[in-house]
Amino acid sequence: MAAQPLVSSHPKLGMAEVARLAAREGYLFGLSFVFRQRVAQSVPEFSPNFNNRQLPIVFMVPGYMEKPGCFATLYEELLWSGVRVALYQPRYVLASVYDMADDFGQYMDEVLAQSECEGANTYLVGHSMGGLIVRKAMAHRWNTNTQVQHLFTLASPNNGTRMAHFGVGECAVDMLPNSDFLNTLNVEDDAHRCKMSSVIAIPDALILHHRYAHLEGASNHVVDKTGHMALLDEPRLIELLKRRMQGNNPHQLLGA
Repeated sequence: MAAQPLVSSHPKLGMAEVARLAAREGYLFGLSFVFRQRVAQSVPEFSPNFNNRQLPIVFMVPGYMEKPGCFATLYEELLWSGVRVALYQPRYVLASVYDMADDFGQYMDEVLAQSECEGANTYLVGHSMGGLIVRKAMAHRWNTNTQVQHLFTLASPNNGTRMAHFGVGECAVDMLPNSDFLNTLNVEDDAHRCKMSSVIAIPDALILHHRYAHLEGASNHVVDKTGHMALLDEPRLIELLKRRMQGNNPHQLLGA
């Protein structure tokens, strides 16, 4: 059964309430986000080992206004572990999540159509809004893109976030709780949740409450004492991803 809306109405937050919520969750609103974006190093779109057809593939999708470099630590750890990485950069920054997902889906199809990717076990990792992008892209692809083994949402507003009231663009509207986009998505991919995991950061000053990241029917994993952006550098997240991939690739992941 599809996840039901958690709350019927979601009033806009005032700045005083934003500050109070952020302080309660352990760090100033936006500080983790801004700092992580500034220090993130550049990483190539395709990892140096991408032509090695024996290795599994991970597609990484950043979130709202994020730079691909936010995945730098995770990218390097997976590369060292024997995984190929394709790092997608959304081209339509303020477009709807639907349009971004359509673009990512075409990008993924083109990459997987290459001879060196044929039959490779494939995984999708989306941070924050990126988790919604990969979910939407796969909503009608699970029966055709059978090499996709698992999908991970990291600190993603699977049930929306009231912080989206402060965003701009169609994608911000899509991330509001009970948005038409989310209500539709949570029905479309309900039957495939067994191939999904939601990694929930606590505290998370952009999701506000862990129930908004919870994905009904999927594997839900809580990583505490972290943050919305800090989760991407968290060793527990890296080990979780590698353990899941290890099950399908027992002789390929060196660091799992």
